Amino acid sequence: MQNQIVYTISITLLAMQAFGYDRKDLDKLLSTSECVKCDLSEADLGGSLLMGATLISTNLTGAKLQEANLTNANLSEANLSEANLSEANLFGANLTGTNLTEANLSEADLSWADLSEANLSEANLSEANFSKANLSRTNLRETNLQKADLRGADLRSADLREAVLVAAYLNEANLDGADMRKANLYRASMGGAILCNTIDPEGGKNNKDC
Repeated sequence: MQNQIVYTISITLLAMQAFGYDRKDLDKLLSTSECVKCDLSEADLGGSLLMGATLISTNLTGAKLQEANLTNANLSEANLSEANLSEANLFGANLTGTNLTEANLSEADLSWADLSEANLSEANLSEANFSKANLSRTNLRETNLQKADLRGADLRSADLREAVLVAAYLNEANLDGADMRKANLYRASMGGAILCNTIDPEGGKNNKDC
């Protein structure tokens, strides 16, 4: 009998490891649209309707959220490292302090989202929409922002070192105090961008708008 119990526990633990996430947490999210400090790592939520969901401090490492609708969702302090959020709708979402290192956000809509103090280092942000987004004090180091829309975005004190901004739209973005050392700005559009205490790709300081 004891051996059977040990065997059952082992199978349960193996199943949990295989999924990576806690099934109860996933069920809670899908039924209530709220799961604070939950374990949803590697969960498959692609295409899910999670408008206004509360996922504060939740572990979503490696989660599949491609094409998910997370409009106005609260993902502050969540861990979304290596998550797939390609083509996801994050309009107006709260992503303050969120970990998005190496995440895939290509073609995602993050317009009007709050990503202040978030970590997006080495993330794929190609063709993503960050118009009017708050990216102040955000870590964007070594990100792929090729053809990204950053028009009117707040990039004050953002770390853009070694970021790829080829053909990106930075029109009217606020780059006050931003660090752009070694960033690739080839064919980037910067009409009306605010440059004050901005460190340019060559390491010089641009105070044009101070």
